Amino acid sequence: MLGLAMLGAGCAQQKTPAREVDKQALAADSLYMARLYAGWEKQLEAQGKSRGGRGSHMEIDLADDTQYRFVKNRLLAAGSTPENSPQLFRKLETLRKEKKTGTPGPKAREDRLGATGEPMENSRCGHLLPLTDVASADNTVAKFQASGLVTCFDGADYAFADVNAIATNHEQTQFRVLGTESLEEYASAVLETPPLPLSLKVNPDEELFVDSVAMAFDEETGEQHLSYTRAESSLVALGAHDFNTITVHHPKELIGKMHSDNPVRTCLERGAVAGFLDCDYASGSKDPVTGIFKPFAKPFTGVGAADPEASHTLWIPAAGAYWEPASGAYDPSHLYLPMRGWYQVTLPSSCTLDAFTSDATIFLMERGGRCSAGTMPGSSVFKGSLPFKTPIVDDYDPTKLNVPFDGLVDFGKDCLDMYQNVRLLMRATMKATCVDSSGNRKPYTRSRTQDIFNLDWRNACLAEGTRVTKADGSQVPVEQVKVGDQLLANGQGQALTVTTVSRGGERKPLVKLRDALGGEVMVTQTHPMVTATRGVVQAGELKAGDSLLTRAGAAKLVGVERVPFSGDVFNFALGTPEELAIATPGTNTMYANGYLVGDSQMQLTLEKQRSSDSREVLARLNGAWHEDFRLHQARSKSARR
Repeated sequence: MLGLAMLGAGCAQQKTPAREVDKQALAADSLYMARLYAGWEKQLEAQGKSRGGRGSHMEIDLADDTQYRFVKNRLLAAGSTPENSPQLFRKLETLRKEKKTGTPGPKAREDRLGATGEPMENSRCGHLLPLTDVASADNTVAKFQASGLVTCFDGADYAFADVNAIATNHEQTQFRVLGTESLEEYASAVLETPPLPLSLKVNPDEELFVDSVAMAFDEETGEQHLSYTRAESSLVALGAHDFNTITVHHPKELIGKMHSDNPVRTCLERGAVAGFLDCDYASGSKDPVTGIFKPFAKPFTGVGAADPEASHTLWIPAAGAYWEPASGAYDPSHLYLPMRGWYQVTLPSSCTLDAFTSDATIFLMERGGRCSAGTMPGSSVFKGSLPFKTPIVDDYDPTKLNVPFDGLVDFGKDCLDMYQNVRLLMRATMKATCVDSSGNRKPYTRSRTQDIFNLDWRNACLAEGTRVTKADGSQVPVEQVKVGDQLLANGQGQALTVTTVSRGGERKPLVKLRDALGGEVMVTQTHPMVTATRGVVQAGELKAGDSLLTRAGAAKLVGVERVPFSGDVFNFALGTPEELAIATPGTNTMYANGYLVGDSQMQLTLEKQRSSDSREVLARLNGAWHEDFRLHQARSKSARR
């Protein structure tokens, strides 16, 4: 009963047939790795460390002969060999030699600074193993789906992940190999294997064991990532009389639900409060006396949700949808996300609850990288990232546990300024001990993962006091602009209507620009500026000598500096649908203190352009990996014939 379905892929294509590998040895090595992993987890718990951040996976030690054999065999089983992946296997040999001899290899840039200019809290690469059960119409069949995922901040030259499934007895002395999936990519940001579907007979004497190997190498950063992680589940059929689900009430799309690709958006220190609204959630201040939440008001105390029924042209907070950090102090340098919902799971009457654990991780889908939420405060039974509350036994079904979670989850600083589409992955796991009719004690494990795709965060603005030019040529301070006003968009006299007004604060220094003609303006670091020769760039990228377009023509910058600013900052969305339909693309601009600058929509477009690198793989890939990539392409073409 050893059937292995090898469906490895690189660049979303199948590989050539895998080299024959001793499947019994491969499975035995998996169980060896699992025992190492269990010891590693106990070590972390003894040290009081969270499994989030740098601890979501165990590093593989190539100096250990068994671990080295295990990694090589997993690669061979996936179709990678020394002949078709010479650089990859050279890397492994070099790393093993360095580990064996204690010779220090190239140091990865662990001093890499995060978005806030401080050392990163998360490891540069992250490795996860999403495992979830699937509803089954047959209560004698347990169905699951698993995948292996690896991602690195700013991507990697080479990335590989696999997922392998085994059915084993509780003592892990007998096993059946169920299947595997793998994927490799070059110049990759986020890699996830195709899902591995699994169907097994319900059996209280067996459990599902799933593990994953991941690796990532990058020549520029010196990154050399090899890791292992695992997950397990009891063989139970998810159906009408069994529960294992995560229901999410927040975060969710509240505004703009009519648009299929509209993201779940959290506006940080500022956002649209009038006109065309796009902030589902907003940072702000709650008055301790009146209890009224004001979006983007200081001092920041927490995050509120919009009332989708009341928020039409003004942003109105929803009643009962406000969250403060568990620490009590809101830190604008941290990325927060409200989470509210239920984890519902069946706990048989013969079982005793041991623990609930959970993880919450966000992935930067274009740029690569991930941030894990820190451990929420709670009892020893409730460990992890989700803000679990006390479980409630269902009134009608005493075996059904309803475990609410509700709180503001802190993802730290590393992903704060990465304004791009984000994927949220939540995991909840219940561990229990059951006693059968003969008095034997057996472990009982249920795990569930839940994805929310297409979240983002936003910021960008002009400093209070900046004067913008109206359609009639008059100038007014940005704080006096209101929805419906018309602003001059270019030197040809075109005007666009203000459809949204954003207002808020900025914790970072603003960029103060001065030109040779005496002009001056202060903007946030991400605000789009129109240059004479480089097109549209973020203000933070400008330097002395660059030329900006103004109402009087091109003006050369003589000063670019960062200055602290405690006032409000503003931005606008320009153009009604009718105006934009006849406007030249890229003309959603306005004059700020005479400088031609972009509006909030141009800001979003610029951020997406900066986060997606459309160059061909070879142009982005370090030369050391070119041979492997070409061989990879050749065998992919061969497999398709």
